[in-house]
Amino acid sequence: MQLTSLLSLYAVITAFFGLALLGFPSQLMGVYGASLDTLATILSRFIGGLFAGLAVMAWMARAAEAGKARNAMVLGLTVLNGFSAVVAVMAALSGVFNALAWAQAGLYGLFTVLFVVAGRSSMSPRSGA
Repeated sequence: MQLTSLLSLYAVITAFFGLALLGFPSQLMGVYGASLDTLATILSRFIGGLFAGLAVMAWMARAAEAGKARNAMVLGLTVLNGFSAVVAVMAALSGVFNALAWAQAGLYGLFTVLFVVAGRSSMSPRSGA
């Protein structure tokens, strides 16, 4: 997958989850079989804001020229999704969520692999990374 297409896909999916967590955190987490108390609702909204910001950065990066900044962003998204995949697997194993939690773990894992592949093939040779 080309980096531009990957960033577009990532931006759309991340924006969806970001807006859902900002606006309807209890309903979204209910789909995964979890209920939220007041603190978890507030933290979910913070995470939604982070997701929304990531979505905007990914969307804007689609048109970025190869260079250090774009390489850093792709590396950051790779690391973010890698750690998120590990946490999502731990969450799925915890028993707090229903089986749909494995889909989230798979999505993070898939994005990790895709960012590794697309990032390596589009790395700027002049960036020194």
